[in-house]
Amino acid sequence: MLATQQKTIVEAHAIEHATERLIQRYAGRRDPETVRRIVARLVQRYSTADVHAFVPVLVERDARRILDATTVDGPAADQSSMTSATGRRLV
Repeated sequence: MLATQQKTIVEAHAIEHATERLIQRYAGRRDPETVRRIVARLVQRYSTADVHAFVPVLVERDARRILDATTVDGPAADQSSMTSATGRRLV
């Protein structure tokens, strides 16, 4: 296995674990599919990053920000203005 393939597998595994942690953290407030959709969007946002070592941590952090900023009964609280630490729009 090539080193880049192994890194990709490790990153995917870390993102899966982060997703499961988020699903557990927001159980009863957010359905699992919503959490997965937000994580998938964030993973896509970071797909062009030069360094991927911290992508899982950044994805989990940004997903928490989005999930904390949304209400259970309604849409997100102005998701268009939400940005990551790197200044990128999150969703």
